[in-house]
Amino acid sequence: MTLLARISILPCDPTDQPRFWDLTETALQPGHAAPTEGETPLLIALVAPQDSVMRVHHYDGLTKRQAEAAARLDAASASVDPGKVHVAAQARDADIQSITIDRAQFSAALDRLQAHGFDPDHVWPLGLVLPDQIGAARARLGEVAVIRSGALLLPDESELLARLIDGQRIVDLNDAELGDSLRAALQASPIDLRSGEFAKKRRRSAIDRNKLRFAAIIGGAALILSLLLAITSWVQAKQAVAREDAATLAAAQKMVPSVQSPDEAPARIERELVSRGGGKRSFTVATAAVWQSLRQSEGAILRDLRFGEDRIVSLTLTAASVDPINRVLTDLQAKGFKVTATPRQEANGAIAAAITVRTP
Repeated sequence: MTLLARISILPCDPTDQPRFWDLTETALQPGHAAPTEGETPLLIALVAPQDSVMRVHHYDGLTKRQAEAAARLDAASASVDPGKVHVAAQARDADIQSITIDRAQFSAALDRLQAHGFDPDHVWPLGLVLPDQIGAARARLGEVAVIRSGALLLPDESELLARLIDGQRIVDLNDAELGDSLRAALQASPIDLRSGEFAKKRRRSAIDRNKLRFAAIIGGAALILSLLLAITSWVQAKQAVAREDAATLAAAQKMVPSVQSPDEAPARIERELVSRGGGKRSFTVATAAVWQSLRQSEGAILRDLRFGEDRIVSLTLTAASVDPINRVLTDLQAKGFKVTATPRQEANGAIAAAITVRTP
């Protein structure tokens, strides 16, 4: 049996002792103020007809918000002391309904409910919960009775009824029918006095434990997915570096076949050139610079490296686009080397560049 809402009559009289009812999917039954652990019902206070005044307004040529604002002003102006009342208004079909209540009385009544651990989400006139399609209808909740006849919300006082709805047949609603009316009001809310300066400051969360558990599962799944994506990206980056190292090592082995790793290639090439009489100025400096630029510019692959008799270092770089090659060239030029480059596009779509580097 699902608890939909917890109901109380707004205790406007200081002597009123708050009472509470539970509205479930099938019943309206006596309850208590504070929700028990795991319960998240709406808290609704209902206003007795003698504690508020309802008016109906009609305006032509105004938007809904303009008409509601005008209704609040007109309802306050119709009160004995406009500065001491709280007014709520709501559009209903072609008209605007307004409810007026004494501000100080309303504030004190909310304080009494809150002292019992009941801070209502909504405050509705009890009469507006009743159906208005059956002529005059009467309902009783605890010691409060209300009669609704169209736009009239009246206390159950014989003299008043004789003056205002004399001759009308009054249909009495039992507890089950009142419960049906309250459940219908949850779907189409009447005028809510918990608005404006009396709007609830902290909206109550309707998240139960099952929803929190579901949110935790979704959050955990998202975290795992993020970790998998990060691991996949790391593996792909490692594989790309490994491919570039293999290509670089292959190019270095063309000059020094015994080179075993890209890290030892610069020193081994230098020793090899010294043994051939290449000198440390004409080749080694330029080659070291090329090697450093390659290591700093991802995406460019060294295909071959040569040292001619004119003491010019010649090499071929390949890349998926021209940008990695341009970064290598720019870096070499920034270091003071004289560089020439002849780019071309290969059959597989890759960019290759024949480059010469001369030590300044």
